[in-house]
Amino acid sequence: MTSKEKLLQELAHNTYVMLRPSPVGGVGVFAIREIPKGCRSMFSNPDVNEKWIKISRREVEALPTFTQDIVVNYCLFDADAYFVPEQGFKKMDSSYYLNHSDNPNLVSINEGEYFEAVRNIEVNEELFLDYGTIVEGEE
Repeated sequence: MTSKEKLLQELAHNTYVMLRPSPVGGVGVFAIREIPKGCRSMFSNPDVNEKWIKISRREVEALPTFTQDIVVNYCLFDADAYFVPEQGFKKMDSSYYLNHSDNPNLVSINEGEYFEAVRNIEVNEELFLDYGTIVEGEE
């Protein structure tokens, strides 16, 4: 199968979401087709070579305010540090835009490596994640 054929297959069969303004706040991720329970292919496949750099809260606070905003809004964190993509923010996966809910329709698999639908998700429904379940030990 050629690259073009693979792309057309991907676009036809594995395109599930788009970004839109969210009534919850900012930008959210919304279903553009039904997403069946158990689906894990609504976001890009994880890059096995992608590295996440642990940056202390103090180091983040030393960054320009506009950069701090991006780190705080889009990166995983624990009590001491944020985990920032090694390449920065030149390209971002749409999963970075998932909003929080205490009653999510997605769960994090392997600390955000994948996301799985915990129930059927309808067209135009916003996708949500419980942020406290992404990094082990966080509530």
